[in-house]
Amino acid sequence: MPEPTRTSSTARAASMPHVGNWQFVSLLGQGRWSEVYRARPREAAADAPADYAIKLAAPIDGEQLDTARRLLMREALLAQSVSHEHVISVLSSRLNQAPYYLVMPYLEGNTLEQLLRRHDMIAVPLALWIARQTAEAVAALHRHGWLHGDIKPSNLFIADEGHVVLLDLGLARSFAEGQISPWPLAGTLAYLAPEAYTSVVDLQPASDVYALGVTLYRMLTGRLPFEVRQAAELAEAHLHDVPPDPRRFHPRLAVPVARLVLAMLAKQPHRRPGTEALVRELNRLEILTFPRRNAA
Repeated sequence: MPEPTRTSSTARAASMPHVGNWQFVSLLGQGRWSEVYRARPREAAADAPADYAIKLAAPIDGEQLDTARRLLMREALLAQSVSHEHVISVLSSRLNQAPYYLVMPYLEGNTLEQLLRRHDMIAVPLALWIARQTAEAVAALHRHGWLHGDIKPSNLFIADEGHVVLLDLGLARSFAEGQISPWPLAGTLAYLAPEAYTSVVDLQPASDVYALGVTLYRMLTGRLPFEVRQAAELAEAHLHDVPPDPRRFHPRLAVPVARLVLAMLAKQPHRRPGTEALVRELNRLEILTFPRRNAA
């Protein structure tokens, strides 16, 4: 889904200062299908903390509004079935009549995308820490039969103390007996697994591992494994090209870390580590670099 952009909330807040029992305080971000506002209960005092985020269907009509509603419904359904410290929670929702919205806790911090735009690269110990927490979230989704489908830096929220929360569950798909529920090709092209370009029904848990591998590659090197911008060329690269060894761009990167990243980016899904094994290996590498993380 599109990267949310921070904009002035004056015009939107003036036309809709509240929704349901929630008073908007500021616009946090907006994308194609939704807008996210910081909010407090309407009955609260004007100086009371605004500890909630309202994810509101974007002001669109017709079939597009129905799509926005379905994305919110998918997110609410997944949140009901998966409760995990690294997965965003949905506190309540209104999806039976417009305006459609979800109520979530307000998070302090930044997305990984925001951090990468400021710092370009993430120190190895911190990158492994972020990746391990994300892998734990993904493993929890997979255990409950869900594929996230859009893992990327803008969907990873990093609190100031380093706690990671996986966001944006609207593109999640359920899988059973090896089959993914029908859903059009979606996600961010630079992070999509090769199988996503050939057949949506071939998507599987390993597809999320690939997307996390692209994310970890970017954290460690400051660049994507495939830098081409045209959609057709990008698809060809993901399908057929071997990603450059991350040590080409980070010569001091430990061999086991580089080896894991490349394994996550294997073309064949069965050659990628499973999510539970991935958590264990990231945890092992994280422990090895723990003194360096504390010194950072």
